[in-house]
Amino acid sequence: MNEQTRALKALCEDLRERYADPGEPADPAVLAARLGVRVRYFPLGETKGFYVVLDGVPFIAIDEAQPPQVQRIVCAHELGHHLLHRDLAEQVLFNEYELYRMETKVEREANLFACFLLIPDDPSAFFRRPENRDVSVEEAARLFGTTRELLSIRLQAEGYGPAFRVSRFPS
Repeated sequence: MNEQTRALKALCEDLRERYADPGEPADPAVLAARLGVRVRYFPLGETKGFYVVLDGVPFIAIDEAQPPQVQRIVCAHELGHHLLHRDLAEQVLFNEYELYRMETKVEREANLFACFLLIPDDPSAFFRRPENRDVSVEEAARLFGTTRELLSIRLQAEGYGPAFRVSRFPS
């Protein structure tokens, strides 16, 4: 894990300690509100969500038609833009037509932020337990309250690539 990734992980740990309810999974909408970011739900069509700063007010919009699990991930991703890219957001709109894009530095950072916020513990330990050896990534993602894609990003962040295998872990 490189220094930047460790810093993102530490930021998420600090946010959970300071702002999340003890013993509860991090709720990015609650964290955003506690950080002064307005979160609203609208019909956005093809856009899953966006982050923008309007007249100095940070704002996250989320497509109300998305499933709650996706809304949570979109909110965490956009909260990452708020904390990591606010200066840039005062000039451009961060809108998401698809999640998990890793082509640009800002999208990669927002995805890493989301995975560390929503999946705080190294998920590889889950797969190493004997009772979980036959659990698929899809099943594990559901248990973690996330998606297969975000769980895969989290595993990659811990340094596990395609060589990481459990009995039903897809290549």
